[in-house]
Amino acid sequence: MSNLLTPNLDKKPSSLRYYQEGPPTSIDISEWYLSINGLVNKELTLSYNDLLRLPQVEESRRMVCVCNWSIRRTWKGVLLSTVMEMAGVAILDNQYLKQTSIGTKEKGVYQTTISLSDAISRRSILVHTVDGEPLPMEQGYPLRLFDFGLYGYKNVKGLSTLEVTDQYELGEWEQRAGYDKSGLIRPKKYWIVDLKKWQFVENAGEVTEF
Repeated sequence: MSNLLTPNLDKKPSSLRYYQEGPPTSIDISEWYLSINGLVNKELTLSYNDLLRLPQVEESRRMVCVCNWSIRRTWKGVLLSTVMEMAGVAILDNQYLKQTSIGTKEKGVYQTTISLSDAISRRSILVHTVDGEPLPMEQGYPLRLFDFGLYGYKNVKGLSTLEVTDQYELGEWEQRAGYDKSGLIRPKKYWIVDLKKWQFVENAGEVTEF
């Protein structure tokens, strides 16, 4: 499989300037790990290979950028619910998930917080592969959490930590640009990259109509 399976992928706007305005230039995957902590019964430290050994899902789903474009691709990874179960987390309405990126010395880390129960209900995925290939740096190598009901700025690239918390905090883009705290995809017109046309989305949340 290759990323050429996504129609018009070469027409997709670059996401680099929305990734901390500069992603890490390289990541040593042998030293990277995902930390899961906070309001958990068991803290976890998962290497890249640990994640690959967990039950995998591969789904064709549409991501939406707050800057009014969208693309459907085939994403592969581990359900967020799987690692939350491993950490012994009881999913409650007043629990949230604070994501933190690997970051860089120059730009620091990127953080944002989402509703945990909503993310689980929408089958959020810890994505490591897109269209059969490891995530490129621009898309969030080595791991990105995708809640497909939320705009991209709520899905942290280059993920390093998931903290279960009872605090719903403003993230970087909510503070910098006044973006909505919930990040929920809104009904409006978007440029659909893979279909090469503008399309009006009728309902809030994940786009599944096309």
